[in-house]
Amino acid sequence: MRLIDEHTGLDIIDRRECMALLAGERLGRVAVVPDGVRPTVLPVNYVLDGESIVFRTAPGSKLSAAVRNGYVAFEIDGADGLAHTGWSVIVTGRAEEIEAADELERARRLPLRPWAEGEKGHFVRIPTTHVSGRRIVHRAESTA
Repeated sequence: MRLIDEHTGLDIIDRRECMALLAGERLGRVAVVPDGVRPTVLPVNYVLDGESIVFRTAPGSKLSAAVRNGYVAFEIDGADGLAHTGWSVIVTGRAEEIEAADELERARRLPLRPWAEGEKGHFVRIPTTHVSGRRIVHRAESTA
């Protein structure tokens, strides 16, 4: 059964498919509020580890904003410009730095290597407790 958002007309992607989309991608964007006023959206490569998103970062504004403020948004998407279709998955929740020795050792074994230059020795986890997804579907009746 297809669920449609009555305000936007977009298809609602269920949790199972959102999780599959998260597992299938490697590049996303994390939104943080480093100064407590203005949001900043930054690209990160990540892996889905069970029910959590994990990314690596260096010390600095991304790490401190994500962990200090706690609440972040994480987003992935896909689009087909020719077909005018696309999808988006958003995860919101509390980010936490992985610091416990056993968890850190486990995180270091994940298939997660930084794409950007520089030391990225800090691991951040975002649980997927709150996940939502939307899809733009080409409908023949909307081509007029």
